[in-house]
Amino acid sequence: MNLKRYWRGLIVFATVGMASSSGWGQVNVLTQHNDRLRTGANLQETVLTPANVNVKQFGMLFKRVVDDQVYGQPLYVSNVKIGGTHDVVYVTTVNNSVYAFDANDESAAAPIWHVNFGTPANLHDAKFGCLDINGKMGIIGTPVIDVESETLYVVALTRVGDGFIQRLHALDIATGADLANSPVVIAAPGFDALLQNQRPALLLTGGSVVVGYASHCDKGPYHGFLMAYDAKSLQQTAVFNTSPTGEGASIWQSGQAPAVDEQGNIYAVTGNGNWDGAANFSESFLKFDPQLKLLDWFTPTNHELLDEKDIDLNSSGATLIPGTRLVMGGGKEGVLYVLNTGALGHLGDEHAVQHFQATASHLHSLVYWKSAKRGELLFVWGQRDKARVYRLTGGRLEETPVMTRPEVNEGHPGAMLSLSANGSRDGILWAAIHATGDSWHESRPGVLHAYDADDIQRELWNSLQNPVHDDCGNYSKMAPPTIANGKVYLASFGTENVGTGQFCVYGLLPGGLRVGAPAGVSADVADDAVSVTWAAVAGARTYRVAASTSANGPFQTIVSGLTSPGFTGIPAEKGTTYFVVPLRIRMEKVQRRRRSASRLGVLRLFRESITEATFLRCQVVSGWMAWPMRRTTGAGPTASSVSWCRVVACTFS
Repeated sequence: MNLKRYWRGLIVFATVGMASSSGWGQVNVLTQHNDRLRTGANLQETVLTPANVNVKQFGMLFKRVVDDQVYGQPLYVSNVKIGGTHDVVYVTTVNNSVYAFDANDESAAAPIWHVNFGTPANLHDAKFGCLDINGKMGIIGTPVIDVESETLYVVALTRVGDGFIQRLHALDIATGADLANSPVVIAAPGFDALLQNQRPALLLTGGSVVVGYASHCDKGPYHGFLMAYDAKSLQQTAVFNTSPTGEGASIWQSGQAPAVDEQGNIYAVTGNGNWDGAANFSESFLKFDPQLKLLDWFTPTNHELLDEKDIDLNSSGATLIPGTRLVMGGGKEGVLYVLNTGALGHLGDEHAVQHFQATASHLHSLVYWKSAKRGELLFVWGQRDKARVYRLTGGRLEETPVMTRPEVNEGHPGAMLSLSANGSRDGILWAAIHATGDSWHESRPGVLHAYDADDIQRELWNSLQNPVHDDCGNYSKMAPPTIANGKVYLASFGTENVGTGQFCVYGLLPGGLRVGAPAGVSADVADDAVSVTWAAVAGARTYRVAASTSANGPFQTIVSGLTSPGFTGIPAEKGTTYFVVPLRIRMEKVQRRRRSASRLGVLRLFRESITEATFLRCQVVSGWMAWPMRRTTGAGPTASSVSWCRVVACTFS
């Protein structure tokens, strides 16, 4: 008999009273990759350390569902005055939405505020011919926040009648309302609001908001642009077109914002297009003054080949190394360029400080950290390659990695990296990456890794070690994780290929311990219903039972408020064939802040590997169970050898 199997998982939650605690310090993440150098490092993290980030002590605290995919990196502001004081995380979506959520309170499921700027464009509007961005294309670039004026700047692409416009908004971070002079329509000679992709994160520097532009699928005519707007009046103050007499040379940078040095000079990197070294600058590092006047540039010797083969130079953007005159970056070729900011060198590799093959393919998301133990380190995890760490000594990178990881990722685009540390110690490298397959043109399951930054061979934790609890869904392409005040905020494309989105919040579990499984957990099928029992949890006040048709959820509450362990009443349809699977059980402590009730025990039931599970087939007949037992060690329940085993839960067919 051919039977279609599906899984019914069960979860039991126990709730108890627990003293609340307030948030931690004053660390803010106001811009993409943490700072204007684009180092990707938060050096003020005193809570999360390599000693406590592990599967017993660290995990997901909660997640928040939003209205579509999240491309931008979540931003974080502490102590925002909104009907009291809140630490707030800000998230944007391709559906032209901006959300503000309480960053700590698990019970605060609703956003503090949510604004939407109207119908966005989508990939069909211009027949782009590829799925680089699949679905809507409203807000793509990461916003930037000015904490002094309490303003969030963001660009939205909106359909207006049969046309499209892009607007720069200045929002009050406490309310989401447009401030005075906001919004303004973005315009410039040669600018097409539909074809120009506001992909790089916004930059705030010297009283100006700088907006960068790439393309959608290289559909022309398009150009690379940097545009500067006065942060108060939103009047446009400068425009630089990277290919005014040609085409292309986009400022893509995989979503990374332009970098800024101590003198206020701005650095950006361009991709495919026309080059003449005079007006058109494809495949080049560009240095600008604060008014977007071009000061200097560098173009590799093989720029024509890069353009011909679509091997953009700018997939990593530019990263400035603190305390030096070095800027680093590279592209799809995997070659890393180290340049002198005082003299970029113009045309030719011989003018670079150095250049070498740093990874097998695309470079994205460089991270820099100065370790007390290891010295100055540059972290790289390229496409279809393993993670590598290079040491900087005497103004040059050692071209042999000092550390690598053994595993190689399967496809595009490689990992998006961030780092947290307490100064030069307790470094953790956080890597968000697709777990399987290639996420270039479709959403793929994601995974968040945490490695000891002093020894990346040592993995501390990942979100698939306990997927029922910690999995955040599909990978958000090119959005680095945000670490602030003991928590990690991870963007996600949600659960579907298009049209869904969420972000997840990770941190230390209460008491710093995820305890072992309790005894006596069992389930049975009788009287047309599945019943589940478990041992009492010390200190528990109430229990909640949830079920799912998938081992990975989502889990739907069946009953809550139970005052004693055990529940009967999960429907079992008479005449239906079941397959029964022994399950592992975990009990976890899950943190809830700023309220008196906190989940103490969580019983999570999920199946062992299908290829190792023992299946029992049973039949509901007139309210009692006939038990023809069949043992199966393969992937299906069809083997005929008879065996008995303990019934813990059932799969329904």
